[in-house]
Amino acid sequence: MNEIIDNQIKGFKWFLPLAFKDSVAQCKFEQGDVIYPNKLKGKNWGENIEEFDFLIQIKSPSRSQLNANDNLDVFSSNWSSKVVFEKIYPKTPELNKIIETTQGRLYMFLWKNNESVLSTKELLEPVTTSISTKNINQKFINSRTPENYTGFAMITDYVNNISLSKRNLVEKILKEHYKIKIERYSIEESIILDIFQTNISPTLGLELFLIESKNDTEIQEHLKVVLFKGIKNKFNINSHGLFIANY
Repeated sequence: MNEIIDNQIKGFKWFLPLAFKDSVAQCKFEQGDVIYPNKLKGKNWGENIEEFDFLIQIKSPSRSQLNANDNLDVFSSNWSSKVVFEKIYPKTPELNKIIETTQGRLYMFLWKNNESVLSTKELLEPVTTSISTKNINQKFINSRTPENYTGFAMITDYVNNISLSKRNLVEKILKEHYKIKIERYSIEESIILDIFQTNISPTLGLELFLIESKNDTEIQEHLKVVLFKGIKNKFNINSHGLFIANY
């Protein structure tokens, strides 16, 4: 399951600590960022770096105030923007070299650990960072919802502040009123993807809230408190996730 655990953003081959959450969400690494292939064994920054074949230090763009990381357009616009980094070989510094590429190609390299993506000339489309709740596999969720439980499945982006806040509010309100269990699944196993949806962001995952109650009307009223922000529009629980009433 791809998510944030133990101060690490899961899903990437390179080690990305939680401090890079906004950088990943916006697809924007900046001057001074130092990225290691694995977690450092030393207790202090920069200690034991010789254990790595090479590491990365971003040279440009210059550091700026990162925007609120909830804007998908920011990710897409940064995807093709330029980034310059130094490939640093701790044991053989004479091999150090400067590489100029795009933020999107750097993102893909950190994810897949495939250096060829940094220099290939082929078009590299942005990864998919948002999936409609309509794509949740109802048959799969039904099979994971036990008898006498009500299910509510949500797609969560674990580096997106709004998505995380929404998910946390749902957990909080449900725990206040019911006994619940939370199960986590990968996008690949829980979502029906369109044929054109490739390279799904590794920061996306699905969470299934299993609520020990069959009172679906009451449960939806509680969820409405944290999910519904409108006044005139009718609340639709399935615009926020997939609700499974277990009669």
